[in-house]
Amino acid sequence: MARIETLDWADFMRGNVVEKERKSTVKLVAKTASAVHLALLPTTVFAAVPGQDTWTEIFTTVLNIADWLCAGVLVYAGVTWMFNNRTKAIEFIMGGSIGYIIVRHALDIRNWLKTL
Repeated sequence: MARIETLDWADFMRGNVVEKERKSTVKLVAKTASAVHLALLPTTVFAAVPGQDTWTEIFTTVLNIADWLCAGVLVYAGVTWMFNNRTKAIEFIMGGSIGYIIVRHALDIRNWLKTL
């Protein structure tokens, strides 16, 4: 069902009708996810502790964040599909899946490029 919006007749006749600004849900999800993940990052990741490989901990944390972001994108795509916007949902599924594969295989891609 279409959304109905009432307008003031005098404003309409004067041409003062301005379309409402729509908020981007993708930006809102990205901002919320990044704020939550930054708040939940362990402080030991940023501290250089002797005897531990800091780079490995940072990379593991980044991969865990990528896992959750991918899950969020797939859930959002499912909700988009559920509300009958299949083309946009397919774009989200493809983009999220391809991005996840690239993030997960970043070191493999780097090592392969070194051999060229």
